[in-house]
Amino acid sequence: MVAGIHDASAPAAHARSGIDPTGGGTVVSKPSKGASATAPGWPLPPVRVRALGYAAAGWCLGFAGVSAWQVATDLDGRPAVPHRYAAYASGLAIMGVLVGLFKLAGAAVALAAVRVRPGRPHRPPRLLGVALWGAFGLLALYSAGNLAITAGTVGGLLAPSAAWTAAGGVSARAVLYVLFFLVGAALFGVLAVWFHRRHQLDWASAVAGLAGAPLLLGLLLGVAPAIMAEWGLLPT
Repeated sequence: MVAGIHDASAPAAHARSGIDPTGGGTVVSKPSKGASATAPGWPLPPVRVRALGYAAAGWCLGFAGVSAWQVATDLDGRPAVPHRYAAYASGLAIMGVLVGLFKLAGAAVALAAVRVRPGRPHRPPRLLGVALWGAFGLLALYSAGNLAITAGTVGGLLAPSAAWTAAGGVSARAVLYVLFFLVGAALFGVLAVWFHRRHQLDWASAVAGLAGAPLLLGLLLGVAPAIMAEWGLLPT
């Protein structure tokens, strides 16, 4: 009876100690920091976290849909009204498609963070963590820029720009626009923190994503339009 009990418990003891019970030596090692479990029964995130990921993806898809609608309806959603940039329709369409692709990529990142199990070879957690932090950084930086411009213009520190005058200053539409981006930044920020903790990523992933955010924003708002203008596709 005692021998039977000993034999039954031996594999469990060996498994805890990391020793192969068949005599093949040590086969179990502790995963390194940043590595992810690949067990078949890896549980999905809690419902509230999945809802957060779906909301972030929906935010991106809705934003991409607006861009697609604007491109399809002569870029500003008002085909019956003559557009002062009608001569640059091709360049504006190219920019709309470029930005739309980034929005679709953001939706894919948000869904992957809560739906795809960790450890898949085609979705390294570190790269996904960088993408989440980058999305948060880009949206937060853009929102902060809008708030700074608004505060500076209202306070008289900045002269009203053409876009500010055309929008009618601080209007309900302008406030909703800023709030829309603040919501997106909050969704990706919370998702990035959760993903970072769940996969025990090092802070290099967060630093890389946040450092890349201003570079990407500069590419979209500065470099790409400048290239288009050089080619005559956008106004200078």
